[in-house]
Amino acid sequence: MVALLQYVVAGTLLGAIYALIALGIVVIYKSTRVFNFAQAQFIVWGVLLSYWTIHWMGPALGLVAALVAGALLGFVVERLALRPLIGQPLLAALLMTLALGYLLEGLAFMGWGTAVRKYPEVFAPAIWKGRIAAFPTGLMTLGPIKIGYTQLWSFGGTLLLFGLISSFYRWTPLGKAMRAVAEDHQVSQSLGIKVRFVFSLSWIIAAVIGFVAAVFVGSLSGAFIQLSDLGLRAIPAILIGGMDSIPGALVGGIIVGILEALATGYFGAGLGNVSPYLLLLLFLLVRPYGLFGQRRIERL
Repeated sequence: MVALLQYVVAGTLLGAIYALIALGIVVIYKSTRVFNFAQAQFIVWGVLLSYWTIHWMGPALGLVAALVAGALLGFVVERLALRPLIGQPLLAALLMTLALGYLLEGLAFMGWGTAVRKYPEVFAPAIWKGRIAAFPTGLMTLGPIKIGYTQLWSFGGTLLLFGLISSFYRWTPLGKAMRAVAEDHQVSQSLGIKVRFVFSLSWIIAAVIGFVAAVFVGSLSGAFIQLSDLGLRAIPAILIGGMDSIPGALVGGIIVGILEALATGYFGAGLGNVSPYLLLLLFLLVRPYGLFGQRRIERL
């Protein structure tokens, strides 16, 4: 029973990272109907850039600089690569995101190599000089369960970001405009909504989300370019939760994380690695629109 609880807790905390990656993909899909396969590379670039900015500027300024860089990256990618494909078949945009993913990963490899570097201690800022830890590190013990403080901060940050994004879509005029664009581009344009601006904004938001996820991932596992593999774990999370559902991304990510932790703990890493995709195949057969996705009937 203790092992089961430990696996569930560890899987929940891991699933929050998957959910955050999935959130960036959902934000773009809700506005453009394009599945962004390059979201994982945003995380790679976020880890590498934030590693340098935090080293040079310290935790606070370094994180701000990294998020600004993420916003610029999202803007440039949309403006140069995706904007020319407006009006073209969605397959063209889908293939473009695949090409962008390989390009960004190749550039990261050229500049960084395969080195694994220790990520700066974001959760224990040096400004406190060891007297007071605003974000303590180490392990917290809850009875027989052990939880890393860094994992807790990552989980809390994920919940906070999900709450902010959900509130943005629900309550702000711009968020409502993005929801309208998600329903119909032509109708939204006829209502005076700047559809191209919404497209740019969705890519900027997704890139910033990717950079936030990168800070959490880097703090847990270090800085290296192979982190793009995490993006594959987000695909089952998205499809299980629902392609256009923000709460679904959170629920799907946690389900994938728990399933992976249980399968790894009881049956080994081999089954743990493939278990999310086995669950994905089941959902595609039984409930292809996911737990919270909209049912869309299309004629073939």
